[in-house]
Amino acid sequence: MMFFYDRLITLWVKSVVVFVLVLVVGFLFKKYVTKFVRSILLKIGVILFNDTLSTSGKYISFLIFLSALHIAFFKNHIPIYTTSVHNYHKIFYTSFAFFVVVFIVSIISNIISKVINKSVLGINIIRIIVIFIGLMLILDQAGIKLSAIFTAFGIGSAVIGLALQDNLVNLFSGMIIGINKQIAKDDYIKLDSGHEGVVIEMNWRITMLRETMSNAIIIIPNRTLSSAIVTNFHLSKEGITSFVNCRVAYGSDLEHVEKVTKIAVHEIIDNNTNAVKTFTPIVRFVDFTDSSINFTVFFMVKNIHSKIFVQNEVFKNIYKKFKAEKIEIPFPHRLIMFKK
Repeated sequence: MMFFYDRLITLWVKSVVVFVLVLVVGFLFKKYVTKFVRSILLKIGVILFNDTLSTSGKYISFLIFLSALHIAFFKNHIPIYTTSVHNYHKIFYTSFAFFVVVFIVSIISNIISKVINKSVLGINIIRIIVIFIGLMLILDQAGIKLSAIFTAFGIGSAVIGLALQDNLVNLFSGMIIGINKQIAKDDYIKLDSGHEGVVIEMNWRITMLRETMSNAIIIIPNRTLSSAIVTNFHLSKEGITSFVNCRVAYGSDLEHVEKVTKIAVHEIIDNNTNAVKTFTPIVRFVDFTDSSINFTVFFMVKNIHSKIFVQNEVFKNIYKKFKAEKIEIPFPHRLIMFKK
């Protein structure tokens, strides 16, 4: 009897020592190997996988702990009830497989978050699906029949799908918008409905815009945004074309008008940091009206936010130059004749 207890104590002590050793070796391996891999990734410029490796530490630590526990206590044949051992093996292998899957999904989701401009919409859905699959695996290993659960889940999904049809359309529309990267936070967009503003928030259901002038918030369902014709002023890297409409009186020297207008515009864009200096202003005469000859002058600004401010300065300087050059800006007038 004493021999049995001595052997049991020896096995437990040996198992504890093995557990500690495996744990220490595992964490040392994690520390130095990941450090070595990270240094290689930084040298070759693969920043994406380096960030992914940094965020995966908690999963690696848990897998090391499970492995140390398994090697130390159940590979040394410690006398434990057979039922307990059998249940442990179920839990261990299922948990191990589940956390390996979660670890892989963590890496994939980190990559996706970088690729689709840090949108968390699709990432959270992937994580929920994986957690659900992992839960089903654990229930299956525990001997719980899943047929009834899947049946109930199917019926429940149909009912929920009908009830949340609009929300689901918004959800998948938001995913498509995020994956395509055509619209992102802080972009200035304009819809074919006339709504426009800066994107301040994008979530699973709606996209929120802030109007520049009124500071009002516009809430747009993702399904509406995904089917709309959208002008995104941030996708252009060269700048945004702006213009000012002008008119002069009949009898004006149009060559002189064009020259003075270009000088007026150049004086502004050459000294304004928000204007594109490499773009040459363009003057186009467009219409003969009852009291004037109309024309438009085109120039370019760096972004949509500065457009109205540069337009304002150009407008004032054109008026100033026309006044100095005695170029008449007509106003509508009507001659009324009375019959005697």
